[in-house]
Parts: sequence; structure tokens; C-alpha cells
Amino acid sequence: MMVEDIKVEICVCTECVMRGAMDLVESVESLKKLKRYFGFEGNINVEMSKCLGHKEDGHHSLVAAINGKVMENADSESVMEKVIGMIKKDVK
Repeated sequence: MMVEDIKVEICVCTECVMRGAMDLVESVESLKKLKRYFGFEGNINVEMSKCLGHKEDGHHSLVAAINGKVMENADSESVMEKVIGMIKKDVK
């Protein structure tokens, strides 16, 4: 069974940083330490990106993308839940 890496992009435009982007980066980075606990052998790659969402409109901030799927109005809880769900699915 091939293990897929998980790519998490987090928008670091001014609006997203004001809404907690750096806390989100730290939260997702912490999953790298826990992946052995879950038995996940893939990589969790965290990238910071400018303007994943609608740059003319801050109503969608905080924006993150997991394996290319954009999540608007994201928070640490929703992003972590999604990533952990992907890890558990891949381990089964």
C-alpha cells in the first residue's frame, strides 16, 4: 500500500496572519511529531503561501489548503481534524 504525503498550505497574507495563521502553522507542525503515534509513514509538508483565497476580500480568512483542497474560514481545530482524518484513513 502506497502512503501518500499530506501537503498543508497556509495563507500568510496580512489578514490571515491577523486571524491566526502562525498558530495554525505551529499546530500542523506539531502533527509531524505525532505521526509515529498514529503509525503514519508519509510526510506532512507545511508550506506558507501568500493569498490562497480571494485577496480582495478578507471575509474568507483564515485560508488553508490540504492537498490542494482550499478551506476558507479555517481554524486550527478544523484543519487538524481534517489532517488527522487523512492520517487515520491512510493507516487503516
